[in-house]
Amino acid sequence: MIANATGEAVVIGAMMQDAGIIDRVADIVAPDDFSDPLLSRMFRAARDCHATGRASNAVALNNMFEGDEQYEAAGGRRLIAEMSGNSIALIGAVDLAKQVADLARRRRMSEGLTEAIEMAADQSVTLADTVDHADAALASAAETSASIAHLTGAGCIDALLGQLASKDRGVTCKLIPPMDDLLGGARRKQMIILAARPGMGKTAVALSYSIGAAMNGYGVLYISLEMSGAELGARMAADLCFNGQGGVPFANIINQRLSDGDYERLKRARDMSADLPMEVIDAGSLSVARLNVIIRRQARKFAARGDRLDLVVVDYLQLLSADKQKNAYEAVSAISRALKAMAKEHDIAIMALAQLSREVEKRAGCRPQLSDLRDSGQIEQDADTVMFLLRNEYYLRKEEPEMTSPDRIKWEQAMEQHVGKIEFICAKRRNGETGKALGAFHGAYQAVRGL
Repeated sequence: MIANATGEAVVIGAMMQDAGIIDRVADIVAPDDFSDPLLSRMFRAARDCHATGRASNAVALNNMFEGDEQYEAAGGRRLIAEMSGNSIALIGAVDLAKQVADLARRRRMSEGLTEAIEMAADQSVTLADTVDHADAALASAAETSASIAHLTGAGCIDALLGQLASKDRGVTCKLIPPMDDLLGGARRKQMIILAARPGMGKTAVALSYSIGAAMNGYGVLYISLEMSGAELGARMAADLCFNGQGGVPFANIINQRLSDGDYERLKRARDMSADLPMEVIDAGSLSVARLNVIIRRQARKFAARGDRLDLVVVDYLQLLSADKQKNAYEAVSAISRALKAMAKEHDIAIMALAQLSREVEKRAGCRPQLSDLRDSGQIEQDADTVMFLLRNEYYLRKEEPEMTSPDRIKWEQAMEQHVGKIEFICAKRRNGETGKALGAFHGAYQAVRGL
């Protein structure tokens, strides 16, 4: 086994001798990091006693564990006397705690990869599940306590002043000004939820925003779980060919009704996209652990060519899978928490598209609200910003009356008011104001712009 039981005992011995060292050690190592079950329980007891103001010395721990079968079998009082009597333990306790945590990560990775090898030999297990299991083992090993920052109040304000000095206002796309204004920039370490019912244009908005951000010099990674690379390519090409007045219609691209001039425009769009700091991942299915690995690798890839990964777009959240089988509510909650953690870990903004429940369409006006976030209220809690999309034109077209209907004139007036428009509704913004704004939805070209 990958472990150092002697080192684990020395760490607990130091904690019994000097309560002042307990918090430092507890920030590094957790009870589950101890390979010996008894030492794991003793560590937890010493840590919890200290946290609640109780004694955590040798006498206190002996009183707690005296009569315990495991404790007595290991030596009882003699064991605890040896652990607490090692004065040298105080010198290297923190370094040993780091070693215990490191060995625990290695042990879990080894166990996870061993299980993946066994799964690979079992033909009843899909290859995708095997790969996800291996990726989860690697991602778990990569997690460290280094992402935890200990700051004083002054340190927090110093961090703020550093951000202000850097003049980093977050990712902006400029192609959709009303969206930029509502978001206030997609900030690093933040998770933005872009939610709507089907037909509202989530992917069109996300792609236009991604293209605009990349044109503005920001590194963008687009994770597509619903559409293939070729389908996204058709949408991107139509967007890039759109000049505000016209271009190459999306329908002509997918139906291959292209003139020679259209082909030339598509080639120019291809050349334009080649210069953008934007990558697309076409994945039929993806676990959160595997996504974490992909983001880490892509961040290194961006850095190697002199760019920086600023924004990751996930299309869409409910198509990600949790690392362990759970019901829908638990799975989406776990995915939401994982995405927020990835934004902080990788110092990026994450924009996750999300489906809304059918309750929206049972409501007059079909206006979405936070309770409509499908499968989990955890999404609302984790998100720094929640933005809804609404196209009244979509719903009006479904209610078109007959030409001879007395409601026809009223319907035509409503259509004239809403045709080609998309409403951005910022329902939550942790560090700013909520609000709404209108943009232009050019459906024929799958392009979203400002009015």
